[in-house]
Amino acid sequence: MPDIDAFAGLQLVGLVAFALSGAAVAVRAGMDWLGIVVLATITSIGGGTIRDLLIGDGVGWVVEPWPIWVALATSAVVIGVSHWSPQHEPDSLRVVLVADAAGLAVFTVLGTTLALSAGVERDVAVLLGVVTGVGGGVIRDVLAGQRPLVLVGQVYALTAIAGSVLFVALDAADLDRDLARWSAVAVTFVLRVLAIRFDWTLPRPGARPRP
Repeated sequence: MPDIDAFAGLQLVGLVAFALSGAAVAVRAGMDWLGIVVLATITSIGGGTIRDLLIGDGVGWVVEPWPIWVALATSAVVIGVSHWSPQHEPDSLRVVLVADAAGLAVFTVLGTTLALSAGVERDVAVLLGVVTGVGGGVIRDVLAGQRPLVLVGQVYALTAIAGSVLFVALDAADLDRDLARWSAVAVTFVLRVLAIRFDWTLPRPGARPRP
């Protein structure tokens, strides 16, 4: 089983990052305060909920609701900043993408860790890790009326797959689990940021190459 303190710390980072991205997307979409809270909460717990339902081990936030409170607190901060200090642009595209990249990295690795701890095969653990990483963002984008990042734009799901595979490989090599987790998180985050920075995309059928 993973070390509880380190695991909880990593989970907190991911929750705040995804809640921030969800709240920022809601602000960009012109939603009211309730919409901001809803998108922040769903983005932060959506992927983990799907994973827990697939594993059949009970939904984590139902048993321990502290992730909900983290999402609510994060959305409150975004609401406050956007209302009283709009010059800080909490809804800027850069904030959304970087926060989403952080959440993607953390939750992909967390999901893979939990799947392995549940005793599933390593290839299934990779799949569940990716679902954990991208699930909340997909729900967020659908509710905001935009095409999910996982389906368009810069390389997204592939970075989650790379991070999950790396963690599984490092864990199989009996590397210290905390070191394996943080290494996989760092690689996933860096790959996603590089994809954003250099506009790495997958080929699209019928699409003309860019000049």
